[in-house]
Amino acid sequence: MTSFDAKWQQCAARARQAAPRDESAPFGFATRIAARAFTTQPQSLERVWQHLALRLLAGALGVLLVVAAIEVPHMRDTHPLEPGVADTVAQLVWRL
Repeated sequence: MTSFDAKWQQCAARARQAAPRDESAPFGFATRIAARAFTTQPQSLERVWQHLALRLLAGALGVLLVVAAIEVPHMRDTHPLEPGVADTVAQLVWRL
C-alpha cells in the first residue's frame, strides 16, 4: 500500500509540473458546428417508414430462417403425429 501512495505522489507531482495546454476551441469551430446543425435536413416520414419496414422485413426473414432450420430434420417424417396423439386430440375435441 505504501508503494501505491509513493507512486501516486510522484505522478501527482509530475502532473503539477506539466506545461499548461491551450484548451480553447480552434478558430471558427462554433460557426462550423452551427452551420452543420442547420444544413442537415430532417428525415421525411416516408424515409423513416422505409427504414422501419426494412428492419421488420429483416426480422421476419430471420424468424423464418430459424423456424426452417428447426423443421429441416423433420421434413422426411411420414407420420408427423403418432396415432396415439391424434386419437387423444380427437377424443378431447369431441368431449368439448
